[in-house]
Amino acid sequence: MNHRISGFTLIELLVTITVAAVLLAVAVPNFQNLMLSNKLSTSANAVVYALNLAKSEAVKRNQDVSFTNSAQIKNTDAAGTTLAAAPALPAGVQKVSGKALIASPAGFLRQSTANAGFSGLVMDLYASNLPSNQHRCVYLITGITAVTCTVNGTGNCPNAQPNPCQQ
Repeated sequence: MNHRISGFTLIELLVTITVAAVLLAVAVPNFQNLMLSNKLSTSANAVVYALNLAKSEAVKRNQDVSFTNSAQIKNTDAAGTTLAAAPALPAGVQKVSGKALIASPAGFLRQSTANAGFSGLVMDLYASNLPSNQHRCVYLITGITAVTCTVNGTGNCPNAQPNPCQQ
C-alpha cells in the first residue's frame, strides 16, 4: 500500500518564509516613504484649499480675511477679523517658511503692506525623513492662482516660482 501525505516539507516552508522576509525588508521602507510623501502632498494641497477658502470667504463677506501661516483653532481673532488658517501638519511634515496674507473682497491675496496681489512663495513644506529631502512648495501667482510643485535636494523652495513648476 502506497499512502501519500500531502503538505509542505520543512525545507519548503523555510524557503518560503525566507523569501517573504526578504520581500518585506525591501517593501516596508519604500511603503513608509510613499506614505510620508503622500502626507507631504496632502499638506500642500490643504494649504491651497485654505488659500482658496480665504479668497471665497472675503468675497462672500465683502471684507478682508486674514490667512495665517500657522494652524488656528478660532475662526476670528481678538479684533473680530475673520481668519483662514493653514492646516495642522501631520507627523513627519514640517514647515520651513510661510507667509501671512490678506484676502480682499475683490478675491485676491496680498501682503498686509501691499495693495497688489501677492506673487511668490506662500509656504515651504518638507519631510526630512524622505531620502531626497523633498520639499513641497506652494506658490501664489498675482494673488489669485495657487500652484504646488516638488523640489528635491537639500535646498529650500526658491522665493520665485521655479521654471519646472510654472503652468
